[in-house]
Amino acid sequence: MEKSLKEQAIKYANHFGSLLDVPCAVVDLSEKNYTPAGEGKPFDACANCPHKNCKGYEQFAYGCREAYRWDGLYTFHCYQEMVVVCASIASEKGDLAGGLVIGPIILDNKEELLAGADKKFKKALEGVSEYSPHHIQAMAEILAGIAGSISDLSHGRAGRYFYRQESLLNAMYVERMKKSETSDYYTYPIAIERKLRTAVRSRDKAGSQTLLNQILAHIYVSNNNNIEAIKPRITELIVVISRAAVDAGADINEIFLINENFTANIEEFTNLEDLSAWVSNMLQRFISFTFEFDKVKHADAVYKVIEYIKTNFRRHMSLEDIAASTYLSKTYLSSLFKKETGYSISEYINIVRIDRSKSLLMEENMSIIEIANLCGFEDQSYFTKVFKHIVGITPKKYRENRGKNEKRDIILR
Repeated sequence: MEKSLKEQAIKYANHFGSLLDVPCAVVDLSEKNYTPAGEGKPFDACANCPHKNCKGYEQFAYGCREAYRWDGLYTFHCYQEMVVVCASIASEKGDLAGGLVIGPIILDNKEELLAGADKKFKKALEGVSEYSPHHIQAMAEILAGIAGSISDLSHGRAGRYFYRQESLLNAMYVERMKKSETSDYYTYPIAIERKLRTAVRSRDKAGSQTLLNQILAHIYVSNNNNIEAIKPRITELIVVISRAAVDAGADINEIFLINENFTANIEEFTNLEDLSAWVSNMLQRFISFTFEFDKVKHADAVYKVIEYIKTNFRRHMSLEDIAASTYLSKTYLSSLFKKETGYSISEYINIVRIDRSKSLLMEENMSIIEIANLCGFEDQSYFTKVFKHIVGITPKKYRENRGKNEKRDIILR
């Protein structure tokens, strides 16, 4: 980091540290070190951390690099589950030079940390401040503003992503409270998943992100932040989101490509922050593809068919009725729909009906034949046959498994 830039950074770090009851430091990537603020709390917790992988500078440098990738700001949990906030500082050429770091900060588990700490680390922890997610986010935004002012350029050139961490932090806080208060906490939030599918189908980006964060928080907390236990649950969640995106009109081929890329890369993730950012980015890409649907050839006619099927899936639908809603011939519409979506019209009708039936199967007071009739199937045996073909298991098994163990891909045939 250039001398003048570092002097500016240290000056503001000193101001920040003196105003807030948290450690603050300047990270210099060229010199591979960090300079604590002259005023404010020291980094005693980091210096006395017993975790073998906690190496101070390496953690802070990692946070600054991720901040540069994620639009200038990055918040992560350290090995002791404390929060560290990093804001990247760029040189005049736009290259990453270092950053400002605050933390560690305790989010909501100070008593738990103290209970499991040795004598030396416990003494260091007693001096660590405890803040709410809202206050931590406020600090982060101010820190990013300072770093951006010092850099005097937009971090957007590093690539702008959709992922923002405040709501996830808040969601995890709520989940930890639920876990401590509720005996049946580990029950998967299927109702929230249903709302997420609806939000994706409705192309509600903000609502989808909020619901996704709630589900991610449950998955993380219920699995004790064990990333290897979390990865299979995330894979299942991606399948749910991708199916909802296809149902909303996203290009099936594009969705397949994204899913294949995710499957090929998920094992490479080693921390929850990167995994969360990746999943959130995928969610927004899925929804974006539903908006781009109107760019395909004759998309207006195809979109009308999709909306017609979603509205009328409970009753008998003939190809004549569907074609009449688009003012196209049956033969031409069938060919167009298959070409533009990858489905035949009958396949898409069944997929919509089966998707609706899955939520009803979670209701124990409804028989399978009632569900079949409500979803447009006149024959229970045919409903079971179609359900097994699309989902991979029978409706009865799906109900017994509470929606788990279904096929991991979207069925086209």
